[in-house]
This record gives sequence, C-alpha cells and structure tokens, in this order.
Amino acid sequence: MGLTIYINWEYFLGIIGALIAIAYYTNGRFTRIETSLEWINEALWELKINSDNRLAQLFSSGSPVSLTRAGKRVLHVTGMKAYIDANKERLSKHVHHSPICGPYELQTRAFRFFAHLKFDQAFDRNLKECAFSAGTSTDLLRRIGAIYFRDIAVRAKAAPPVTAP
Repeated sequence: MGLTIYINWEYFLGIIGALIAIAYYTNGRFTRIETSLEWINEALWELKINSDNRLAQLFSSGSPVSLTRAGKRVLHVTGMKAYIDANKERLSKHVHHSPICGPYELQTRAFRFFAHLKFDQAFDRNLKECAFSAGTSTDLLRRIGAIYFRDIAVRAKAAPPVTAP
C-alpha cells in the first residue's frame, strides 16, 4: 500500500519557484538580522576591553581616551610603539582620512582596525608572550596600540599639508 501523487510540470515549477522566492526572502531577512546584531558584538567587545583595563589601568576611560603612565610603559615594553612607528605609513592607509572625519571617527576606525589587524608572526608571538607574562589579554595590548595610533592619526590630520616647492 502506497501513496502516489501526480504533479503537473506547471505545478512543479510553481512550487520550485515559490521555494526559491521564500529562500531568497528569508536570506535577506537573516542578513539584516546579522547586520543589526553587529552592534551587540561590538558592545560586548568594548565591555571586555574595559573590564580588562579596569584591573590593568593602562588607559583612562575619560574623553578622549588616553594612555596612563603604565600604558605608555607597556606600549614600549611590548614593542607596539616601535612596530607602529616603523609601519606608520602602511597602517595609515587603512584608516581612511576623509575631510569630514573628526577625532572620534578616527578613534573608532583605529580601534576597529587594530582589533582585527594581522601582525607578522614574530611580532604576534611577542605580543602573546607579553600578554601572558603581564596576565592580560592581547586585546588590551591591541587597544593600547590603537590609542597610540589614533593620536598619530589625529596629529597628522591637524597638521597643515606639506607642499613641494
């Protein structure tokens, strides 16, 4: 005993078309949900950084965010300052300077950029070792570098353009 269903090819194509339309529509909806949830991920990231910093006190949380004396020391000890200074031109290309971009936007761009920056293997290993020995996270060390880099970007934006004679 079995059940046999006969479907005309017109109905079959209609069903397939409807399934494709539903899949396309739901994909768009899920993409919008993913996009709208990115701010939650970023907010949790900020909470983690601020929590790590609460113990280490490497930067002040006032406005503008600035490195403390301990933060400046860690910037030197980890080699982050030397790395940024040596790669300043290359790194600056990734933080787009638009004429209407203010210090807050530069800070946001620098923080996002350094959160995902791929360091060369030797420097990344050194950063991890420094974080381990200091009992902190590499995320916090990246934030220290981002603050230093933000300061460089803000000064470069404020400086008058150099023209060739």
